[in-house]
Amino acid sequence: MRAFIISDHETLSTGVRQVLLHEGLDCPASHVVSLVGYQSLIGGVAPSQVSHVHSFTSSIPQQAKRDNSPALAAQAVVQGRPELVVLVLSPDPERSLAVLAELRLLTPARCLVVGPASDPRLMLRALRSGATDYADENELKAELSVALGRLRADIAGQAEPGRTIAMLAPNGGSGSSTLAVNVATMLASKHKTALLIDLNLETGDLATLLDLKPTHTLAEVCQNAARLDRSMLERSLVKHKSGVHLLAAPRTLSDVAHVTADGVRQALTLGRALFPYVVVDLDHTFRAEQTQVISQADLILLVLRLDFTSLRNTQRYLDHLGRLGIASDRVRVVVNRYGQPKEVPAAKAEEALGMKFFHYIPDEPKTINRANNNGVPAVLESPSARVCRSLATLAVNVNGRHHAQ
Repeated sequence: MRAFIISDHETLSTGVRQVLLHEGLDCPASHVVSLVGYQSLIGGVAPSQVSHVHSFTSSIPQQAKRDNSPALAAQAVVQGRPELVVLVLSPDPERSLAVLAELRLLTPARCLVVGPASDPRLMLRALRSGATDYADENELKAELSVALGRLRADIAGQAEPGRTIAMLAPNGGSGSSTLAVNVATMLASKHKTALLIDLNLETGDLATLLDLKPTHTLAEVCQNAARLDRSMLERSLVKHKSGVHLLAAPRTLSDVAHVTADGVRQALTLGRALFPYVVVDLDHTFRAEQTQVISQADLILLVLRLDFTSLRNTQRYLDHLGRLGIASDRVRVVVNRYGQPKEVPAAKAEEALGMKFFHYIPDEPKTINRANNNGVPAVLESPSARVCRSLATLAVNVNGRHHAQ
């Protein structure tokens, strides 16, 4: 297990590292990084990432580095792709908790906090801020060894995390919401259940497409992010008879402001622990909560129509995904409503975008419109229709798991 230590307490840092090495973790001296002395952080980055970190830091004034060292410390450690981070609170708990808050947003790594057991409020703050466990600094060897044992047991008993599929349409009318509903339905039929999240915040209509009346929404989940757990998330979902569980978009436009990147990240993390698949219908904004999903998605399906406007916007989206650091092998282009009169020929569209299309969904408006108006997934209402067979094939093509028995 690859481990990093973030600490400004030399004695505790040495003790923590000795325990980690004794327990068989990968924690060379270069993985011990400081909250304050930022230049030492570069040594804690994997060699393949050093140039990226130098580029990241060179654009930041020296004063900003001093003022924002918690964010910088977290960023630098994340570049090392740790599985475990041990954060030492002493001698400056407030600064350390600020780093913990940053880590919570930036990495799925477990975080063990080392601090004084004499301050219950400090322990509670650390756990509420995202710490996986807490070890008493005065009983370091014994406490940390026990915490690592709990961590190993937790990892051993944890199922493979759910596969996240993000649906992203370059412009309105591409039909990504219809695809999201039907793909989630087919995945649920193969794996008994699936989670569907509506991140079309202003215009989300997945509840309507499934004829569901949610009691709770994503906005309420985000408002309670500080105490969000498995039970609360489950109570926030509404279940469809197909096995799909929906986390609905906000009810009103004023509720959209309550949706946060941190809340979405937590919902997605818990969702992946509970469901074999998480399908997320995104909007066109690339706001923080949208990019939170994009950064974690195993597969991003760009849904377009073969017209000039859609192709132009698709190219812009592909360029932007590249700038976000999204690897091209995580992105697939799906052509929806294929076969319309006067559409751009597929071969020319592929040439313009410089990539092969992943899948084609034929244009069959009668079947799709009827299903959508009835609030029933088309793959359930008309499974033998050509468009529904194609949707079922798309679900098979994105299915990275064995079928549930």
